[in-house]
Amino acid sequence: MTTFADEAAHYEARLDELRRGQLSTVQAAARRWSALMTGVLGVFGTVAFAGGLTTIDKLAAPYGTVAKVLTTVAAATAVAAVTWLARASGGLRLDDLAFPSGRTLMNREARLAAEARALLRTGRWLAAATGALVVAGSVLVLWAPAAAPDPSKVLVRFPDGAVCGAPARVGGQLTVGGRPLRDAVEIVPVGTCPR
Repeated sequence: MTTFADEAAHYEARLDELRRGQLSTVQAAARRWSALMTGVLGVFGTVAFAGGLTTIDKLAAPYGTVAKVLTTVAAATAVAAVTWLARASGGLRLDDLAFPSGRTLMNREARLAAEARALLRTGRWLAAATGALVVAGSVLVLWAPAAAPDPSKVLVRFPDGAVCGAPARVGGQLTVGGRPLRDAVEIVPVGTCPR
């Protein structure tokens, strides 16, 4: 039969294990957050490429500018999140102790755990912000209308060939590529001329 003293001793030993292992616990959590962020970005990247979404430069105004801002801020927060989470996981630090003792190691462990916890808090916030920005940018690109083609250029078919370019007025006549439009068989507005 277990006595109260046995139970208390067990939980005191467990508390000691938890206190001694807090740095490795925080570092493991930072690695999991980093992996989660990488996974989320990978999923959205795969969906974007597989879906053949409209490219940002072909979105109608102001959606293209908003998508560029979201992408830039998401890239910055992703770099910051990876940096903070790597620092929290202990991957960017190597400390040498000149004259280690039990007390020095105990104080160092507590200090590193507190620093890692603060870095993890910031890294999690940055990772969540990155995810939100990526989702917002993806939704914007998915649902924003594409820019209308620039009607300033026309493809003109003549009986003996075709010309593409911007219409111009020459000697009182509208021309494209030096040819008068009065001889045209078909005129089609285009965004860009074929090469």
